[in-house]
Amino acid sequence: MIIHRGYRNLGLIDPVITMGVFDGVHRGHRMLLGRVVELARQGEHDAVAVTFDPHPRIVLSGNPSHLRFLTDIDERTALMAATGIGHLVIIEFTPELSRMTASEFLSEVLCSHLGVSHLVTGFNHHFGKRHEGTSDTIMKCSQRMDFTVSREEAFLVEGKPVSSSWIRDLLTHGNVEKASELLGYGYSASGRVVSGKKIGRGLGFPTANIEVLFPHKLIPGDGVYAVEIETKEFAESLPAMLNIGTNPTIRGGDGRRSVEAHLIDFEGDLYDKILTVRFCFRLRDELKYDSVEELAAQMKADRIRTLELLRK
Repeated sequence: MIIHRGYRNLGLIDPVITMGVFDGVHRGHRMLLGRVVELARQGEHDAVAVTFDPHPRIVLSGNPSHLRFLTDIDERTALMAATGIGHLVIIEFTPELSRMTASEFLSEVLCSHLGVSHLVTGFNHHFGKRHEGTSDTIMKCSQRMDFTVSREEAFLVEGKPVSSSWIRDLLTHGNVEKASELLGYGYSASGRVVSGKKIGRGLGFPTANIEVLFPHKLIPGDGVYAVEIETKEFAESLPAMLNIGTNPTIRGGDGRRSVEAHLIDFEGDLYDKILTVRFCFRLRDELKYDSVEELAAQMKADRIRTLELLRK
């Protein structure tokens, strides 16, 4: 897959194009992208996906610090590379771009610069100033601008369209198993190991304190999870149990949220390493115990359950 930053002078050949943010590149997105690849292969066409970075909501929000998403641009790029798409066009989303009408975007970007021959849209696609661009808008413009259009239906699970917002809601409530089913892969997050107070080591469960790299990354709801951890230092992923929350037994519930992983049967220094955590199962809620001894006993039970689940 060829990655283009910007949309000018790309030299695409009669491209079949789809466009969107594609947060998570979930099963519905991949169905749409697969359709682009299928249509492109029917003739001498480039298969092209157009996406935006940063996420438009970050630019348009008055207070973007609270916004959370499934993937950053690097994750989206890697996931889209596996779909067969030949070209990924990443357009910087700016306030100026947000003020373009749907018709202006189609005319200037898709037609004049990218030379679209066929546009594939999703079932609920909106774009342009104030989200005015709809399937009807595209159909009307296509006749005037000389390209063809097809609209794909929703990808349904349990009769409901798969969407990034549905997946984000599932993860917020800790349902990593269902979220991964809708994504079509295990949800993951990457972060750097930072120094901690080494309290877990004193309990017999040394932990890696992980500072997530993407500031807008959605971290699943508070609780204890069975996860697999990857890093370039490991030949294969390692089983781990991960706590997300405020550590109420140790810190008294001071409100500071942290992500801490205990890598099972691992001895070594992970400080400053980049780890990728793949969420597999939710074990339980984060609880406050009357003593650190009770916490340690629960962690032993969590360790046993983690290995049972991950070795199935």
